[in-house]
Amino acid sequence: MAFHPPQTVAITISGRVTDQETGQGIPGVNVLVKGTAQGASTNVDGNYQINVPNASTTLVFSFVGYVTQEIVVGSQTTLNVTLASDSKSLGEVVVVGYGTQSKAKLIGSVAQIESDKINNRAVPQLSQSLTGQLPGVSIIQRSGQPGSSGGTIQIRGVGSFGAATNPLILVDGIPTNSFNDIDPNDVESVSVLKDASSAAIYGARAANGVILVTTKLGKSKKPRISYNGYVGVQRMTATPEIVNSAEYAQLMNEAVPGTYTDAQIQKFRDGSDPDNYPNSDFIGAVLKKQTLQTGHNISISNGGDNTQYLLSAGYLRQNGIVAKNDYTRYNLRLNLTNTLTQRLKLTTRLSAIQSVDHQPAAPPTLDFNDMVTAIGQVVRSAPVYPIRLSNGDWGTGLVNKGTPVSYLDNESSYTGKSTDLLGNMRLDWQVIDDLTLSVLGGYTQTTGRGTRFLATQRLNSAITLGPSSLNESTNTTTYRTLQAFADYRKTVGKHEISALAGYSFETSLIESLGLSRSNLPTNNITVINAGDASTQTTSGTADEWALESYFGRLQYNYDNKYLAEGTLRYDGSSRFPTDRKYAAFPSVAVGWRLGQEAFIKDRFTFIDELKLKASYGTLGNQNLLNTNGSANYYPYQNVLNTGYNYPFGGVITTGVARTTITDTTLHWESTRTKDIGLEASFFKRLISVSASYFHKKTYDILVSPSASVAKVLGFNVGQKNSGSLLNEGWEFTLQHQHKRGGFSYSIGGNLTYLKNTVLDLGVGNVTQPNGLVGNGSTLFIGYPSSLYYGYVADGLFVNQDDINTWANQTAIAPNPKPGDIRYKDISGPNGVPDGKVDANYDRTYLGSTIPKLNYGINLTAGFRGFDLSVLFQGVGGVGGSLSGYAGYAFYNTGNVQRWQADGRWTAANPDRNALYPRLELITNSGTNNTLTSSFWTLNGSYLRLKNVQLGYNVPKTLTQKLNLQSVRVYANAENLHLWSSYRKGWDPEINTGGAYYPILANYTFGLNLTF
Repeated sequence: MAFHPPQTVAITISGRVTDQETGQGIPGVNVLVKGTAQGASTNVDGNYQINVPNASTTLVFSFVGYVTQEIVVGSQTTLNVTLASDSKSLGEVVVVGYGTQSKAKLIGSVAQIESDKINNRAVPQLSQSLTGQLPGVSIIQRSGQPGSSGGTIQIRGVGSFGAATNPLILVDGIPTNSFNDIDPNDVESVSVLKDASSAAIYGARAANGVILVTTKLGKSKKPRISYNGYVGVQRMTATPEIVNSAEYAQLMNEAVPGTYTDAQIQKFRDGSDPDNYPNSDFIGAVLKKQTLQTGHNISISNGGDNTQYLLSAGYLRQNGIVAKNDYTRYNLRLNLTNTLTQRLKLTTRLSAIQSVDHQPAAPPTLDFNDMVTAIGQVVRSAPVYPIRLSNGDWGTGLVNKGTPVSYLDNESSYTGKSTDLLGNMRLDWQVIDDLTLSVLGGYTQTTGRGTRFLATQRLNSAITLGPSSLNESTNTTTYRTLQAFADYRKTVGKHEISALAGYSFETSLIESLGLSRSNLPTNNITVINAGDASTQTTSGTADEWALESYFGRLQYNYDNKYLAEGTLRYDGSSRFPTDRKYAAFPSVAVGWRLGQEAFIKDRFTFIDELKLKASYGTLGNQNLLNTNGSANYYPYQNVLNTGYNYPFGGVITTGVARTTITDTTLHWESTRTKDIGLEASFFKRLISVSASYFHKKTYDILVSPSASVAKVLGFNVGQKNSGSLLNEGWEFTLQHQHKRGGFSYSIGGNLTYLKNTVLDLGVGNVTQPNGLVGNGSTLFIGYPSSLYYGYVADGLFVNQDDINTWANQTAIAPNPKPGDIRYKDISGPNGVPDGKVDANYDRTYLGSTIPKLNYGINLTAGFRGFDLSVLFQGVGGVGGSLSGYAGYAFYNTGNVQRWQADGRWTAANPDRNALYPRLELITNSGTNNTLTSSFWTLNGSYLRLKNVQLGYNVPKTLTQKLNLQSVRVYANAENLHLWSSYRKGWDPEINTGGAYYPILANYTFGLNLTF
């Protein structure tokens, strides 16, 4: 009789995996039979099904960002599991192009900042919250103007000198020119893609890096109302100090003897005749000591099994540091997720942003009409001119047109209104458990209107500035996109494969219209029809571009140790000729999780993670520029330009002209990148470190050969693809965090070293007499692409003997005098000093506006409801410059700053190393002492206490009595303190010849409520 062992009958287990906090299903959870390679994953709703051999089987449920659970099947056939967030790995899901990745398996170079480091910062512009917190990302803030203080963003250097260098920014997958008007409270995360492996999926626009902004979605299973608001004051980080009128008169006598008598100087000093001998404080009269800033956001979120939403409304009000200057912004956002069927999900994101910018404007007849230049006049204007006379009339200033106070205290004004409408819908269809098909449609429309009215202004009975004028301008930018992609993920044993393939089409139309009239009958009627029709001018433009793209990404992971990834994007741009319209941008990357190897894991148990990674690829840049810096949408076409009108038959006839010879073979600028990195963490993530080396070579840069083409040609010469540029450097991060009892703290830092070098100018290569190869002024092979080029100063002449024995510098600075700058003779026709200083042989590289070092230091601490965060941010190895009214005394009979007066050279104190040369009147054409030289090239390095925030979370026992989920109060300070060797009274991020808007610090108190 044969014996047959009992047959093992497989058991089918099914269920749903949900988030403990929100109750929503979690897609992509790995469900594995413990000890085997058999597994499954949850679908878009968190549902799963798996066959197990018997009731004693243990199932392992794991997903990045959640605590892993192991459950014995037992007699159950339906097994629903709730996963709790793992606080140690919350930041381990990284947003990348067209999806997310586990940080442990990520091999591209991506920096990410989470919402907790963004939402509570009292900053009016989103980019300001990123400064100092992301390695490889440099944000330089050149202005504190409300609504325009976001700064310039550079990722791993300046990537071109012929095309735009700003990164590609996408908000929820849709490109945008700026993200600064997004309410920081709406942001879930910001990711920066820095190398080819991570950024090549965006191809032709990724050469300067990619920034991905992800906004929040609804999560709560029950209605949740949150409020975040703050109010505070703003102050200038630095204010120039000006000498008083008596000092000014004495210093003027030093520059031009006999200008003022002793009696006149005494009247300035004693104030006995303020109409004729005033002591005006223009800075105090125009620039406020402090001004208001307030921001508020309220959001409502809810979610059930099939629908989740987040509705958010925000308000920002920022007053400027001059009268009648303020900026107001309104934000409205609705993010909605609908599970239509078990395998079909629709995500909708809608937002509207409206901003209103009010500015004062100067009256007519001046050679400027804007607020920023008028603020620069505050630094220029000497205190010897009265603000108002005793009879109430305005002081007429230097040129009988008023003073900075009257420039800004009149009925002239500028109002800018902008409305941004953004919408996108994404439909995801999970065809099978491993394959999801998606389609994304997006539309944005930005409409702006600017109104500048220059009002007549009475200064006194004899002087009225006019006539009035009104200028209206509108611009509308519409953008449309349709994207479709397929995402396939499959795990077989130790093999994990992921594939993405997609198609995208984008188009944009930019339209503008302008019109103006003069001689309006009164300052109270400010409409175009009220102006004189005979003075009317009109203008209008339109530009359009399109981009068609095919893209794909393939990822392979073996045993969570060996990682490989390949990306390809094939872009076609309307900006290039037919035979060069398309180009491919590939990348490859590999990674090795060395810490998962047995010979590491078993021997060095203190190592949590140790990963090596490398990538290589090519990125593109289609954002070409005209010579004036504006976008060039038709760079290869021989365009006929309007505005060349001519008389015919006694009538002015509209005419067009071809002004530039273009190269019909123009194509993309390309950037080839190499990246090698290491990531590690130790002692249960007590310490985390990373280091990366990057090498970015940009080639086929557009260069104008005009310097080597004779003017007799009669045309401007267009650009050619012929230049190349290198950015290379290192990035480092270090993080330590610990918790003991009720006390927790963390210390983190990041450091980026960058070297920017021009390699070739192609058709622009011109060998200069001094041996440098370049255009003779701004670009030279072997030096940074943004530089100061001039003479090397060696202090000041102390006497006539010093002048007589020094190299002859009359070719550049005739008739030198004691107290003038000594310029070094550094070369000559034979390559050695020749006893003469001239422009051909003795100019050289003096410094760069591109920082060599960028760094940030983060400190946090928490104890019994209190939390403290401190952020330091700084740059090193960077040059700065203050010229014109900002740098020179008596420039166009302008002012004298305190540092100039106190540090000047004088005959009584002939200090060779004085801070300022002898005093003299300086005209627009300059003097011997205003030549570009190392004397005026400043050290722009600084360390800034960027942010300090102290908060307190009210105990739950108290909040529950008020039916509140949480209450937090906090005090916040931005740009709190600065360490710098820059000129006294100036912020080192300001480089100017006079016109500027001071950078602002703010001090606020805030409140967070959750109902």
